[in-house]
Parts: sequence; C-alpha cells; structure tokens
Amino acid sequence: MNNNKTALITGSYGGLGTCFTNVHAEKGGNLILVGRSQEKLNEQAESVKEKFGVEVHTIEIDLSIPDAAQIIYDTCRKNNWTVDYLINNAGFGGQGDFARERTMEQDMSMIAVNIETPTRLCKLFLPDFISRGNGKVLNVSSTAATMPGAMQTGFADAGGLSDTKLFANAVDPTAVAREGYEGMLDGKLIVTSGLISWQKPMMSLAPMFPKKMMLDFVYNQQTAGSAKKTDPGRHIFSKTAK
Repeated sequence: MNNNKTALITGSYGGLGTCFTNVHAEKGGNLILVGRSQEKLNEQAESVKEKFGVEVHTIEIDLSIPDAAQIIYDTCRKNNWTVDYLINNAGFGGQGDFARERTMEQDMSMIAVNIETPTRLCKLFLPDFISRGNGKVLNVSSTAATMPGAMQTGFADAGGLSDTKLFANAVDPTAVAREGYEGMLDGKLIVTSGLISWQKPMMSLAPMFPKKMMLDFVYNQQTAGSAKKTDPGRHIFSKTAK
C-alpha cells in the first residue's frame, strides 16, 4: 500500500520516533528523518528503505539551537520536499532540584527542544498545509503533564531517570505510536495511550488532586534509585480518591 504522503519526524531514530517511522513507512509513506547524529540517521534511512522500499531523506540538526526550525523548513523548501505530516516527536526530560542542581543551560535546552522548536515548526509548515488544503500535525506530549507515565525509550537514559519508579513499569512504545498516528489520520485532537492499569482512572481524577500532593507524588516517582523502593504514592492516591 502506498499512501503517497511524506512525514517529517523529529527525533526519528530513538524509541517512539523509530516506531512512528516504521508505522508510516509500512503504509508506503515517504520520510524526512530529523535528528542530531547523521550517522544514526543514515543507518535508519538505509534500514527503512531496504525494509519498506520508501523514499527517505535526512536532516542533521540540533533542535535546541534557535534557528533549528527555520533550517529544517528551508532545507525542505530548497530540496522541493513536500511535507504532508509533521510529527513533532523529539523531546527529553531530566531530574534534579530546579534551583540548586539543574543548570540554566539544561533547562533552556529542554524548553527549546520540547516547546520552542515544535512551535516554530508548526508556525512554518501550517501556512503551507492551509494553502494546499491538506496536511496533518502530530505533537507528541507526555502524560506527565497531568500525572507520571512512561514508555521504554531513550528518554529515561537521556534524563537520568532509568532507575526511578516512573520508568519501573514503562510500556512498549510501538502501540503508543500506532494509536497516535491513527488518531492523527482520523483528525482526533487528543489521543491518550500507553497508560498502565492503575494510571488510567487517575488521568481523569488527577486535576482534582491538591497540587502539593501531585508535586510530592511526581517527586517521589522521579527520585534516583526510587525504582528499588516501595511506592507510597499509589496508596496516597487510593485514599484520596475514596
């Protein structure tokens, strides 16, 4: 099957990005893969072309630099690459005391990659989508915006979170990517996927919990070495929910 659509995917060669890449390519879609390592992009491009027989282009860029989005957009325009699906997937997290442990550079870089560059990419590509009368955007976010949730991706290692409770029961990203991708095609505004059983009812209840309690729970989940300890946070929420 060939859907004749080209998807631009940021953070394409890690975790969820790899899953999005494969989900789109297996439908016959072409790709523009974006990441920091040209070597990894080349390896992924060759693998995808060999396995799925689709056209694959790559753009090596650090998404934390101020003009990253403009460079990506200009590269596509210069090479006459039409982007049909913009999948803002790249992102990273971290841990540590905001005021005393994390550096300004760490947090500004995180904001640039997770927020600023995806916003700029939308601002650049959306006018083209509108003028053509077609195009879709998938902005990947984390359930951690509401409550802790995790997948088995490189996100944990990059953020120093691999030995925390947050990632102790991380889910497989393949199903998450497929549900998100299909939701994008169906025009859904929000698709929530990848929650383990106890987290599902908590998503709807989380906004009702006291903010201090939620922050304490998140801290407990993200503390280094916490994966080896019991999880009192679940009991706190169970009591609150009654």
